[in-house]
Amino acid sequence: MAYKHIIAKFKDETVLLKALTILQEHKVNLVDIYGPFATHDILKKFTRESKLPYAAIIYGLISITAIFGLMYYTSVIDYPINYGGKPYFSFPPMVVIMFLVTILGTTILSVLTFHGRSMVFPGKPTQTINPDVTDDTFYLVVDQNYNPEEIKVWLKESGADEVFEKEL
Repeated sequence: MAYKHIIAKFKDETVLLKALTILQEHKVNLVDIYGPFATHDILKKFTRESKLPYAAIIYGLISITAIFGLMYYTSVIDYPINYGGKPYFSFPPMVVIMFLVTILGTTILSVLTFHGRSMVFPGKPTQTINPDVTDDTFYLVVDQNYNPEEIKVWLKESGADEVFEKEL
């Protein structure tokens, strides 16, 4: 179901940051910001802290435990080979393998988590506000949880180049 949103067009990121501050002071629901590049100030102001690093730590622990278990199982239980008088499970040579597989497992699981959380998958149709968004223009999408006319006034006062409504 498509909802009507208020969209403000900005040419300058500092003006967008000022509008973002004003809208957050008035507790307006911000839907998204589209722009040609990411800026740290806007990201800090608009988003909350990601929980992905915490998930990556858990994925790393799962990966290192799984690879240790697999190497122990194959070296000691399933196919023990005694060569040169060495013990069945010689740990030091396996540290490098465990390290690299842990990095690989953590990376793959983190990427899958990010794509799943962001609902990004192959074949998903893109939703572009305007073709200008890839060139030099920022677009701020705002939900109409307030009086829409009041939101439009705040956006115009903060320096938006254009304010319009569109169904998304």
